[in-house]
Amino acid sequence: MTDFLDHISASDNDIYDLLISGKQRMTAAVLREFIRDRGIFCSSEDSRDELSDYISMLPHGFHDVEAIIDKREPGPRREKTTSIRFDAEIPVEDIKAAVESYMKGIGPKESVTHRPKKDGGFAVKVEYDEFNHGKTKLLQREKHEAKIDFIIENGKTVVRLPATDKAKRVVAAIKDCVEQRRKSVIKEERVELEGLTTPELRSKFFTRLISNLDGFKLRNVMNLKVSSHRSNDDEDASFDLDEEAESDASMEMFAVVHSMALSGQNLVQSAEYKELTKRGFYITSISWRSEQVINPPDIVQYEAGFEDKKKCSGFRYGIQGVFKAHKGSHRKTITSVEAQDRARYFSLLETTALRILNELLSEAGAGNHDLSGEAA
Repeated sequence: MTDFLDHISASDNDIYDLLISGKQRMTAAVLREFIRDRGIFCSSEDSRDELSDYISMLPHGFHDVEAIIDKREPGPRREKTTSIRFDAEIPVEDIKAAVESYMKGIGPKESVTHRPKKDGGFAVKVEYDEFNHGKTKLLQREKHEAKIDFIIENGKTVVRLPATDKAKRVVAAIKDCVEQRRKSVIKEERVELEGLTTPELRSKFFTRLISNLDGFKLRNVMNLKVSSHRSNDDEDASFDLDEEAESDASMEMFAVVHSMALSGQNLVQSAEYKELTKRGFYITSISWRSEQVINPPDIVQYEAGFEDKKKCSGFRYGIQGVFKAHKGSHRKTITSVEAQDRARYFSLLETTALRILNELLSEAGAGNHDLSGEAA
């Protein structure tokens, strides 16, 4: 009986762990506010530890615990984005029927809403819970949402989704339903570099991507990560290397390290990056700034990379923000991007990445690429 009650109630230790673990959100001022709501005043000299201990010993009802959890929970995290291109134009009616079939199969465990879009596409939002047992007991249930867009482009269907396992499973289930309805298999196009076997070609994918965005000119590269064929996906052998903190000791490590992260400006031209490429390393992710050619000449900070560093599969990307043009220069503070502009930037990244991949695959097949001068 005791074990059962432990699963439906919060002990004083559970509440204390909840309060003490959130240093940034559960400040001493917030803790004093919890206490003042009960008509109790504490000394301004009391520490966070003392306040947390005192609050945890007070009697708490369901709504009291719920209020603490709401205050403690971090805001929703913006996941990186990925996309899948279906080699067919799927009618909205088929997508809607497939989504409704998914809703019937999943039952009340998830909240699924859907609607047609003004541009002729279709939008799906899935709200669901996941458990993270690495967190304190009262925060293990995490609320997530996956916004999935179906976009019709040039006779094909582009599916844009968060780069999470859950969102990928939802899209796979919807695709299966559409295939059953159409009684035909729908081919997929993904940005993956498994067909590019040399480090030179894999790095060339990124260097072309950042310099060939239509309507933008490259300003600088802010951060990049590199890996080699010897890398193990499970190892944590990466480290930051700032250009201003270059040392001979760091250079000596190039021969033994399997993956690495560099940060700074204009990294593709840096001596460190050139040294890495000589040793068989290739880029696996990158962030850069590009300036819009037309007015306003805002500077957009992009990021792109692969989830699986060794296979270079699981392409994902994001928009970190924008530096607004202002009086002939740019503001120093990065700001968030409006939804309409974000969709436009995503579409540009997706089409450019797929075009460059196809170009490199053609070059590799013809045995004619610039960097190595050898057949792939």
